[in-house]
Amino acid sequence: MDRFTKSASSAMSAAAFAVLVVGCRQPSSATERLCSDTQAIGVASMLGESLPWKTLALTFDDGPGPRTSELSTYLKNEGIHAGFFVNGKMIHDPAILQQLIDDGHVIGNHTQSHASLTGRATAKPHLDDAQTVNELSQTDVLIAPFVAADRFMFRAPYGDFDTASASAINASAMTKYVGPIKWNIGDHMGQHQATDWDCWSSGSDGKVMTVAACGQLYLEEIDAIGRGIVLMHDPYFIGNNPANGGTVDMVEAIVPILKANGYTFVRVDEVPEIASVLPPLPPPPPPPVPDAGGSSSGASDAGAGSASTAQGVVAPSGDPGAPATEPPVLGASPSGGKPDPCAPSPQRSAAK
Repeated sequence: MDRFTKSASSAMSAAAFAVLVVGCRQPSSATERLCSDTQAIGVASMLGESLPWKTLALTFDDGPGPRTSELSTYLKNEGIHAGFFVNGKMIHDPAILQQLIDDGHVIGNHTQSHASLTGRATAKPHLDDAQTVNELSQTDVLIAPFVAADRFMFRAPYGDFDTASASAINASAMTKYVGPIKWNIGDHMGQHQATDWDCWSSGSDGKVMTVAACGQLYLEEIDAIGRGIVLMHDPYFIGNNPANGGTVDMVEAIVPILKANGYTFVRVDEVPEIASVLPPLPPPPPPPVPDAGGSSSGASDAGAGSASTAQGVVAPSGDPGAPATEPPVLGASPSGGKPDPCAPSPQRSAAK
């Protein structure tokens, strides 16, 4: 999200999620959608309402930034695996992508230049088909080696996306992507909510906020909504100076509070609505077999292609203050690691 432009309008309801179908009828279930010749890039946004109560998926846009490595390490040490939707123009050293994967995070495509595909947020012309595809493909070349099991995810800059954008992507090799993945929390500034990039600049309200004040607004919105995908931006800081504090510092401040208040965390590709249309994760490697001397014959290493589920995070036991009847959690198991229930489809084989 650009720091000098308001974010797009509120996300469409997940209940309205629809996918574009190539020569077949609308699938009626998650498994049927996965097994059909269906494009996972649709017009409606993919959100986090399918998460259990008090469960969050942290996501970070527009990076990598000067303190992304610090953020990655902090989250790993907290047992939190996040999603980083990167801009190709910001990738100056692939080592940071390797660290993100080694720390258990996932990397998504946020386009090359952060241009609005539709032009709504920037008051510019709609990108044509070739420009739209080029925005994804330039970043794809950089991040594809770090995407495990063909689990390619896309988030549109500013959340700007429409039928023409989807059609352009689905007619290209970039149809391997799932999305557009949007967010439930962190959309814009308000009385009890915030978006971090706007906190650190005069932005929409003419005010620059402290890390503590911005974090408090995030906590208030999280408590009001109760679950979902959280939008933040790792490369932005007060006065554009990493030493002044910014999103990384805010995350380090609010994570302990969220944990103390009973929130748990999953990776964005583990959100059931999203996991249901991604290729399954490969099964975990078998445990090492001790040799005759009792020592391990090898160590299991996540490595560059790993996409493990979050460690040290306990499944939520429920919120006493939550509504008596919780909506059902739909879609695939958050682990995404069950055997593939269907034959290869054009959408998923396009990533091979």
